[in-house]
Amino acid sequence: MSPRRANPELADRRRDVLVRAGYAEVLEKGIKGTTLDSVVARAGSSKGGALYYFPTKEDLLSGVLEWLLRQLNRTLDEVLQAQDSARGKLVSELEVLFHSAEVNRKLYLVFFDFVALGTRQSRFRALLAGFFEACHRRDMAIVELGIEEQQFRRVNPQEAAATIRALVDGYCLQWLMSPSDAPIEAYRDRCRAVLGAYLLR
Repeated sequence: MSPRRANPELADRRRDVLVRAGYAEVLEKGIKGTTLDSVVARAGSSKGGALYYFPTKEDLLSGVLEWLLRQLNRTLDEVLQAQDSARGKLVSELEVLFHSAEVNRKLYLVFFDFVALGTRQSRFRALLAGFFEACHRRDMAIVELGIEEQQFRRVNPQEAAATIRALVDGYCLQWLMSPSDAPIEAYRDRCRAVLGAYLLR
């Protein structure tokens, strides 16, 4: 029996090290510049060990994207659960999504690389679609709660959830393409103001 199969915790740790190294490589070099060899070197792993978990570069990239989206979903779920009111949930969500210049620049550099890949490959498109669906469900729940609390106007929750996502992604993309000294907080505040005008009674 393989030692990796005999110790699933060790196997998970080895896989996680490779995934995190893959994320770092994509962040630094982009998807095209990332190779299995560069990830193996960064992880301090062996080529054979890496191939056991990720037989191809596509498998590795898929693992990186799954890990990244899982982290994002977990963070957003935890932040929303910590708030009781719809307004509190929406404000907290925007704080996470416009967290800081350093964190957001890293995240979106990688995220948009994968979005481009997802337009061409169904495997990555499916992962991204699942993430956007989770975002849509969260935002719908916020809007429905806000209407129930009589804090939000009686808008269509599905359309409102799509609008929230469009504004967040749009403002984040505008910020990413702006001069490097542009404060991300300014884009967060613009997003918040537009959503307030749209949702608040």
